Amino acid sequence: MNRQTSGKSRLFFIEFLIVLFFFLIIGTVCLRVFVAAHRVTQNADALSHAQTAAASIAEVLEAGESIEDYFPEAVLLSSTDDDQSRDYQITWDGDFAACDADSDSAAYTLTISLDTEDHTQKAVITCTDYTDETIYELSVTCHLPLTREEVLS
Repeated sequence: MNRQTSGKSRLFFIEFLIVLFFFLIIGTVCLRVFVAAHRVTQNADALSHAQTAAASIAEVLEAGESIEDYFPEAVLLSSTDDDQSRDYQITWDGDFAACDADSDSAAYTLTISLDTEDHTQKAVITCTDYTDETIYELSVTCHLPLTREEVLS
């Protein structure tokens, strides 16, 4: 009778190990699925913010307004003497709050390159992440109205 009890406990132990191994594999697969879903959500959130910011800047440019007036966090990177070409940069942290470009929390960068020629303003708005991978890019071309002096001359 003692042998039969020993055989049943071994069988139970082997069955228990098989079930434990099965749950371990299923748990690993589920964890990978949740991590992948989290990454997709983060990428979609970054794309949404980048599109919104680029569209807002494009609207400001098409209205003929100054970027500095609507986006005080924009930093002028370079400018020509006659203001025909200007480059701006806006830096955000992981929560899309404005921060300094030198900050350790800087995660996203929006770069605006403006070129003006013959009353036509062309802009390329590019949003990148901290690895310099482009998230979103928007090209904008708009006509600048003539000034009163140009019309009268």
